[in-house]
Amino acid sequence: MKVTHPRPSVPCFLVAYYCLFPFLSHAAPIQFHTPRPGFVSLSIYRPDGTLARQLLAGGPFPAGDHQVAWDGPPGCTWRALFREGLALEPRGCIGDFGGDRGPATAATADDTQVYLGWSLATADADAIVACDPSGAVRWTHRRGPLSGCRALAVDAGIVFVLGGEGASDAEGRAIYRLNAKNGAPLPWPDGRTDLKIVSLWPAGGKYKPDLANYMAVKNGRIYLSFSPGQFIAVLDAKSGAYLQTIVGAVPGAIDSVATKSDRPDKPGDLMDADFVVTALKTGAIGKLLLAHDPIWLLASELTTLDDGQRITALTMIGDGAKYHQRDMFVALGRPWNQVEARSALETETVTYTAGKAGGELPLGVWQPDRMGDIRAVALDAGGKLWVAEGDAIPSRISVWTTDGPTGRLAREFFAPPDSASPVAVDPLDPGLIVAGGCEWRIDPATRHAACLGVITRQIFRAARFAVANGRLLLVLTPASGKDLVLERAGDGDYRPYAGSAPAAISPKFQLLSTPGGPWHLATAPDGCDLGAIPDPGGAISGPPMLTQMDDGRVFITTRRARLTTFELTGIGTLRPLAAGKITPAQ
Repeated sequence: MKVTHPRPSVPCFLVAYYCLFPFLSHAAPIQFHTPRPGFVSLSIYRPDGTLARQLLAGGPFPAGDHQVAWDGPPGCTWRALFREGLALEPRGCIGDFGGDRGPATAATADDTQVYLGWSLATADADAIVACDPSGAVRWTHRRGPLSGCRALAVDAGIVFVLGGEGASDAEGRAIYRLNAKNGAPLPWPDGRTDLKIVSLWPAGGKYKPDLANYMAVKNGRIYLSFSPGQFIAVLDAKSGAYLQTIVGAVPGAIDSVATKSDRPDKPGDLMDADFVVTALKTGAIGKLLLAHDPIWLLASELTTLDDGQRITALTMIGDGAKYHQRDMFVALGRPWNQVEARSALETETVTYTAGKAGGELPLGVWQPDRMGDIRAVALDAGGKLWVAEGDAIPSRISVWTTDGPTGRLAREFFAPPDSASPVAVDPLDPGLIVAGGCEWRIDPATRHAACLGVITRQIFRAARFAVANGRLLLVLTPASGKDLVLERAGDGDYRPYAGSAPAAISPKFQLLSTPGGPWHLATAPDGCDLGAIPDPGGAISGPPMLTQMDDGRVFITTRRARLTTFELTGIGTLRPLAAGKITPAQ
């Protein structure tokens, strides 16, 4: 949406001031002409060239002839600048939704929505996002200035979050609940918001782990994996009460589905049961059939994976998705970084594969068909597979088809770049932006940013573009040490620059802050105020960033609180209006 301004007019008190002041001044009024309505900044300079006073700071004027009084001595010079308005026009944004301080860690789904989680988010982003299968956001959630989650699960209209407020609880030290329809908090029956993991154990117990590694919730039961302790804890999903412990090999990712089973003492008499699948750290898949109430182990089985394979995430397909031919999706860690579909009964058989095999995502041109550090997988109601990828640069949720033996990438959603990461705008092309260690291209039609490549996974203090000898260079400044200078060879392709680093470029414009007020655009170095920057229509977190283009335009990048991070906006080109020498009054 383009922000427009009303037709400029001179306030009455300014007209009175301009009309009366010439009788008090001993210098002739300053006269200038504006060819059309606009904004004028006018400054007075001493004979030595230093700034004496700014008479106008982006004041509105209609088209026509004007005069402004100067109460100082003659002999000074004046210069007026003209602009048609600080019209802010959004160009696009980087990021779709999610956390801004940690990677994607969680994904689950029910018959209407997909629920996604990130390890850490500030007050400017969201730790949890609920969307429909198309990716349209239904609601978002965060807690306090810093929150996150390790795992998500949904059961009977309730979203269970293994995580919480603050970096410590976000790692998996608490469980809290949200209404699946609107994201509203649902306290536990005893009134607590958080069910602390450490509170599950007897007060006099010798071993009291305070952090759970994985979580699954189905059929009124919560299953928690404790990898260091080599056990699975079973809780009541309604009350949060501890029910049972299952001890065995080191458990990892876990999921379950509700089923029925014969009673051991009464064949043919069916009872409620849970079919639980867990990835064992030993490189195997453990399958458990548990009687539901009371809990006891009816059957168990282990399936050993191929040598070196480790499962980092998995999801089961329950009775609610009978249309789907696969029973289980498992994510393999490095060096595979793929998702496979297998039968729950014949887990050795692979019926589907998504993602190109390979290790860590490489630097350079973006390869969307490769996944990185898979943390969670979920199947939505339409049969699409959602994958939470744990690489923080960039932090991605990928969506894959499952209607054939090989998954195709259907969509990809990116989280906001870390708010501490620098931003740089290509001075030749404002649609090209570097942020969060990656290069992005903003589509002018959709205003959506596509990732072009990964430049670095190191956090730099500052970034800027420079043009030297016809080459576009990216200069990255670390917290300490020398600048890293890279040459752009193509989309997402940056290579070490063989020449010397370009000297610092003195900006023609700068941004001035007003305590508790708006930001102002000014000329540098004398600081001639060109007027306040219009409110772009949302809370801005942190100072805007100014970029001067080679053709004279000025662009500002702002970070919007609780929206999709960096936004590129444009400001009209500043033009000299008139200049002259102040003469004595006649």
